[in-house]
Amino acid sequence: MQERKTTEHSPTASGAGPDTGREVAVELTGVTKRFGEFVAVEDLSLDIYEGEFFSLLGPSGCGKTTTLRMIAGFDEPTEGNISVAGEQVRGVPPYRRPVNTVFQSYAIFPHLNVFDNVAFGLRRAGVQKDEIRQRVTDACEMVQLAGFEKRRPNMLSGGQQQRVALARALVNRPKVLLLDEPLGALDLKLRKELQLELRTLQHEVGITFVYVTHDQEEALTMSDRIAVMDSGVVRQVADPATLYEFPHDRFVAGFIGQTNMFSGRVEAVEGDRVTLRTSDGEKIEAKGQEAIEANSEAHVAVRPEKIRFGGDGDNVLSVTIEQVVYLGVSTQYIAVRPDGEKIVLYQQNSHDTAGPAEGERVSVAWDAANCLVLGG
Repeated sequence: MQERKTTEHSPTASGAGPDTGREVAVELTGVTKRFGEFVAVEDLSLDIYEGEFFSLLGPSGCGKTTTLRMIAGFDEPTEGNISVAGEQVRGVPPYRRPVNTVFQSYAIFPHLNVFDNVAFGLRRAGVQKDEIRQRVTDACEMVQLAGFEKRRPNMLSGGQQQRVALARALVNRPKVLLLDEPLGALDLKLRKELQLELRTLQHEVGITFVYVTHDQEEALTMSDRIAVMDSGVVRQVADPATLYEFPHDRFVAGFIGQTNMFSGRVEAVEGDRVTLRTSDGEKIEAKGQEAIEANSEAHVAVRPEKIRFGGDGDNVLSVTIEQVVYLGVSTQYIAVRPDGEKIVLYQQNSHDTAGPAEGERVSVAWDAANCLVLGG
């Protein structure tokens, strides 16, 4: 299991130490959640800072939604403690916690118009009418729903209904806003538009966002930091660029984007330069992220866009192009090594660039600095 001090604080894992200049908005300490004998979340310790857009990313069943529900108060941890805004919240009911939650299903009232949906929580809290009117107006403007206040949900698009749910959560001025895959029900184009809008909105309001998603691109686009979860544990916590460029282990490398992986035995270690020999005799030069010994088994990875055609580089392999896929701004090439293993690479499309054709035998190359030794 990866502990927080390893994945979040180690320079090789996250690229930076803890942000000691900011207050902690959400703190999870040794949190475990069991459902019978099934462990959904195991010994999770995590700090989320004030004003941060923090994402919990991972495949279905990894524990990310369970973690969010424990912060919200819908589930209680079996072990461990949770603090929000400096206060312990274990045992505190959801309505008394300084958080609000936005769900994928919107959960807005169909019989109420936009204004009344957004105002619902304020009225329950006994806020004065004039203040309700002003806060609802401000919230609607914030999510680009000014002028829609009298419309019913059935008169709104899916994206507009999600904005209503967002305004209803923000109008209560929570310390932390929890978002459980809120864009999952929208079509791709609208989802991408709202990703950028949410990111901008979070910067404007300055509220801590804790965002759950299984979409790697969505997490990379929106987040200040991301916790990658797998089977109830956090594999790595880092900013998007660090997660992509310096994944800590094979799971993170494989889950965040595409990657080419090689396995073999370590022949030599010189500083952070590692020489690996694969089972078919190929020599791979790579960059070590942590201490590794000669003659040990290791795995290395290189991203598709780091590989180029030609024989210039620390690593050069002879491959046969099996498939060429035109993607607009780039072309994807799927190549086959002599041992049958496949390599994926991308080439940016331009007027003066023509790549190889299917069936053509070519050399591909990449630098050792872009080829990382992985844990796990």
